[in-house]
Amino acid sequence: MSERKMTPQEAIIVLDRLNTEERIDVDRDELRAAVDVLKDAARFRIKRKPIPEPEPCYGNGCCPNCRACFLDKSRKYCGNCGQALDWSER
Repeated sequence: MSERKMTPQEAIIVLDRLNTEERIDVDRDELRAAVDVLKDAARFRIKRKPIPEPEPCYGNGCCPNCRACFLDKSRKYCGNCGQALDWSER
């Protein structure tokens, strides 16, 4: 496989080739790359609590993934990176 990063769409195609009744050869490195890409994509769907706001940030907290600041608690996803957010109290 080339040095460029695989897209989620390409990763799904690789995994779909495994999900057939016929035996289709899939390169082990290509399969490993596909699994890594889709694991990274799935992590964004798992809700994470915002981190407490750092000093220069004025708001209700920051994204645990990209550190973008939030002014209110109405966002379900980070507008910067797409991380799912969990605003529930513990």
